Amino acid sequence: MHRDIVDKRGTSVDPCAAERDDAAPMSWTAAIQVVVAVIAGAIIAIQPGINGLLSRRLDHPIQASVISFTVGWILLIVACLALGQRLPRPAMLKEVPLWVCLGGGVVGAFFVTTSMIVAPKIGAGVWVALIVAGQMAASLALDHFGILGFRPRAIGWQGILGALLLVAGAALVSLRRAG
Repeated sequence: MHRDIVDKRGTSVDPCAAERDDAAPMSWTAAIQVVVAVIAGAIIAIQPGINGLLSRRLDHPIQASVISFTVGWILLIVACLALGQRLPRPAMLKEVPLWVCLGGGVVGAFFVTTSMIVAPKIGAGVWVALIVAGQMAASLALDHFGILGFRPRAIGWQGILGALLLVAGAALVSLRRAG
């Protein structure tokens, strides 16, 4: 459940406002976040290959997805407990819309299973290029309209140009693979 943080006058305060100041120089924390994001991007390229290998040794890609999510679930429980956090309880979710509770799992299952089926057929480079193009288009819409808790940010010509360049890059990678 989300609770607003208020100052002494009772005014709602955004604890992340300082972190989102676009004019501020990059802090070490922000630099580490950039490195972690790049590593996560590399993992997106690696995951379909690993899951694809598992899928080929089983009867169906869904079985490999079950194993992938089970391992992830176990690791997250261990991480939660190692960090001194309690496991989520049903009472914590009573005010959370059902689609919010289920959405991340549905999206994750779709992504992992699709990557296992499609990436080996089109190649890691084309897969990642298309994923990045799709992520950029969706992220620009999320930012522009302030959807799903993102602070509204106008796209601007730079964002549009960047997205078009990513789509062009995805097309070039796809053509290179097809040729």
